[in-house]
Amino acid sequence: MDKKDFSNLEDQIMSTVNNAIKAIDFANLKKDINYKTEDTLNQLKIKIGEYSGKCIDLLNKKSKNDISKYISKKPAGTVSGTLCIVFGSIGSVVLGFSTATFLLVNSLFTGGIIGSNVVIGVLLIFSGASLGLLLNGINLKKRIKRFKLYVRFIENNRYFLIEDLARFAKQKEGFILKDLRKMIDLGMFLEGHIDEEKTYFMISDEVYNDYLNLKKEQIVQENNKKLSNENYSSKNEEIEATIKIGRNYIQQIKSIRSDLYKEKIAKKLEKLEKTSVQILNQIEKNPEKIGEVNKFINHYLPITIKLISSYKDMNSQSVQSENIKNAKGEIEKSIDVINLAFENLLNDLFEDVVLDVSTDISVLKTLFKQDGLAEEDFKK
Repeated sequence: MDKKDFSNLEDQIMSTVNNAIKAIDFANLKKDINYKTEDTLNQLKIKIGEYSGKCIDLLNKKSKNDISKYISKKPAGTVSGTLCIVFGSIGSVVLGFSTATFLLVNSLFTGGIIGSNVVIGVLLIFSGASLGLLLNGINLKKRIKRFKLYVRFIENNRYFLIEDLARFAKQKEGFILKDLRKMIDLGMFLEGHIDEEKTYFMISDEVYNDYLNLKKEQIVQENNKKLSNENYSSKNEEIEATIKIGRNYIQQIKSIRSDLYKEKIAKKLEKLEKTSVQILNQIEKNPEKIGEVNKFINHYLPITIKLISSYKDMNSQSVQSENIKNAKGEIEKSIDVINLAFENLLNDLFEDVVLDVSTDISVLKTLFKQDGLAEEDFKK
């Protein structure tokens, strides 16, 4: 049944219903059903790209570069570390020897050398400074050694996990993180960056900018996914609410049918009830078709309830006047037309299913024929 035929049938329903309304002089019926709505729910088809959870992993798609241009040729401490060690060593040895010698000489004099305490204090201060200079030089050299170790670990990678470097260097992750930050501040890594999560080290501004862009993209995708989930949930709730309304109408039809079980119209209402249940069952299986039955749920069923409720009221009258009989007859005719319309609507809902079945059967027949299993092959 095509759309044009269905439209004509719809007009026929309304014409028959109008006759029933006139017969019972139910003037307020139109006013009661003005609440009808005709919604269209489109199938949700939002495809969201999946992310790994860490933007930085996507940077691995880019080719590796020579990182030498991002590494300082003369890292901080190369010269100063050597000078500190040299002068610190000399100072520590000379001043340490001088202090020891002065203490020995001072002990040989009975009264001690005048102002010896001041001299000893000065010598100890300079000795301590020299020792501190020596230790600082050693630390600078150790940092340069670690720097070279880090560079060897990096090779030509654009980025790396800080925890991987910690395992490689046999140090705690917190120490490595602090060490890398210091090296960045000192310009040992010319364009080094550490991500916000303190998880990755990136060797250049280009990689860091890629990371920031991917991070922004991920946030957008996550927001879109969240929004789509909310919309999907909202659509589901709307569909469930619509089906619930339909079920309620069907329950009313069933109740009225029970009251009219002795009447001729009871058979028609039973058919109407069964068809309506099948329609709703099909919508529950295929929610994307909800738009096709909105008029059924929000328009036809309410009108049907009004009509059969009027039929029930008129049937309960002790005196069945000519007008009442005519009105009941018009309502019975309208139920026939509505039943036909609902059956056609149910057929439309199964149209895709029938098409899929026909396609599957055609495929099977083709395969059987190719394999020599068709009926005509056995007749040869």
